[in-house]
Amino acid sequence: MTDEKQYWSVDELESLTETVQEAEVEYQDKLIKVSWCELKESEEPKSLTVDESLSEEERNQAFIDLARERTLAMMRKGQEKKSDDSVLPVEVFEKLPTTVKFLVSNKVLGVADPNEQ
Repeated sequence: MTDEKQYWSVDELESLTETVQEAEVEYQDKLIKVSWCELKESEEPKSLTVDESLSEEERNQAFIDLARERTLAMMRKGQEKKSDDSVLPVEVFEKLPTTVKFLVSNKVLGVADPNEQ
């Protein structure tokens, strides 16, 4: 049996930057609800380049910082479009333990969890 391919419609593609997405992230047997919205190019954080002359450690840190900025921008946009007291507030994100920040960022940015199949 073959699976039929699914294609995006033009309307669906155009609505991606206006649609608030929600998901749950599991941490220590409890869930954290997050919401976000895809960004238009003009909404992307301005510092989306990394200086290649930096050391590998510095480049890795720069990529982590960029991911954090992008995550915050996407969460902020989602919360501005649809206020929901049950989702993780942007203001709290920076106060979270690093492990939780990575879990939330990976979900928002669509990074696959290597433990999920």
